[in-house]
Amino acid sequence: MTAVANVTVKKYDGTTDVIYSAQQGARGDSPAQWYAPALGATNSTRPEARAVNKRVPGRPNMTKIVGTFMYPYSVVNTTTGITTVEKRLVGRIEVPFDSDIPATVQQEFAHQFCNWIASSHAKLQFVEGQAAI
Repeated sequence: MTAVANVTVKKYDGTTDVIYSAQQGARGDSPAQWYAPALGATNSTRPEARAVNKRVPGRPNMTKIVGTFMYPYSVVNTTTGITTVEKRLVGRIEVPFDSDIPATVQQEFAHQFCNWIASSHAKLQFVEGQAAI
């Protein structure tokens, strides 16, 4: 089982690292949680990632991992200096895993799926806010 750890990703410029600091590992119904402390003064103004394991009802050999990523749009009031979160962009992913599928197939799926999400073509669709036509 993977231990919770800090995660480093690249910003849009392709060179600047953003470190998502591990806050807690998943326990029961509580998700693993990461924040990007350099991108906000408080947890509510920082980008956040979460992941939790869930059982699939009626499917004894199946679990799923549910991941969410939240990126806040914050605004600073120039009069008061108070920062408020105006809106949030939220992404969610849900991937079932069947223990009857060989580990090599699950490994190949995981790598190809994550690499597809990280591809420039997939990113462009999210930037534009619509699926490829």
